[in-house]
Amino acid sequence: MKHGLKLKIFYFALEESEAEFVDTMICNYVSNKCNVKMDILTLQGYREKSLDQNLMDLISHHVDDIEKLLENVEVIDSVYNPTGIYKYCRDYADKNGTHVFEDRDFIKKKKDGKTYTEKIKVYSHYEPNDPNAITIVVVDHMSLLTPEKDKDSGIVMTKHQTMAQWSTNYCLKQITKHWGWAVVNVIQQEQSGEKEQFTNRGESIVKKTEPSLANFANNKEIQRDAKVVIGVHSPDRYGFEEYHGYDIRRFRDTFRDIKILKNRFGPPNKYHHFLFDGGTNRFAELPKASEKALLAPYEAKADKLLGRVSSPRGTVGTTVKRTGTKNFGQ
Repeated sequence: MKHGLKLKIFYFALEESEAEFVDTMICNYVSNKCNVKMDILTLQGYREKSLDQNLMDLISHHVDDIEKLLENVEVIDSVYNPTGIYKYCRDYADKNGTHVFEDRDFIKKKKDGKTYTEKIKVYSHYEPNDPNAITIVVVDHMSLLTPEKDKDSGIVMTKHQTMAQWSTNYCLKQITKHWGWAVVNVIQQEQSGEKEQFTNRGESIVKKTEPSLANFANNKEIQRDAKVVIGVHSPDRYGFEEYHGYDIRRFRDTFRDIKILKNRFGPPNKYHHFLFDGGTNRFAELPKASEKALLAPYEAKADKLLGRVSSPRGTVGTTVKRTGTKNFGQ
């Protein structure tokens, strides 16, 4: 990598298999580097039109490049509980660095009430063997963590406690604080938080459909552990025709907005808007909604992704002005 950095990514796939992850990366690479549209269903032979020889030869030609892309990523699809994930990471940390302990004086009290000082070794910090090492742990997604027994009570934890065990006790208090690693926890919104809410006049409240810190599924408190929280939102899911000035009738499900919900390093509540290719999981940041000329190629790309041969009815040369109006199925 550039500047001598040594990147290591642990991707704990609680939902998909390692094979599915690799197939997705192949589709991503072929789309980005070769400008060839191919989704995972085509790659796996589930589409009516299967892979032709030219496409198979193309993948074979780039297999070394794809392997190089994945050489820093370790996909683990068979460890599901918080302690198991922590032990997996700890084993790597043990082999690639040193855990430093230091003596500290603690004042203790005897049975007779007198006090004395005792030196106790406590954890200080972690020193990687390579100072240029960057380690990232991804858990996708947290609601699928398997509950485990509490080591003190022997009682199986609830889903809420299980998520806190991973997020607070392992990620916050150890992995990020002492080791200096980064942790990316993917979490879904609770279903009730995804329901539309309406004004007294029956108009949809657009803001209420967006991700929020208050609607974390299964455990709302773990957002306090995070330094940065990013929410991904699809206005088309709720049938909106317009969102932040963008024509959702045109973009449909290829439009995503990303909101910075929390940011200890800068201002929160910032929006970014993207063209999303679900077949290859690629995002391309959009120009401002007011920059019509710059936006046109992205609209054309959306048409292509959606299989359109022309613009949808009523969108050519028009400006959508109503916020929150619906247009299902166009």
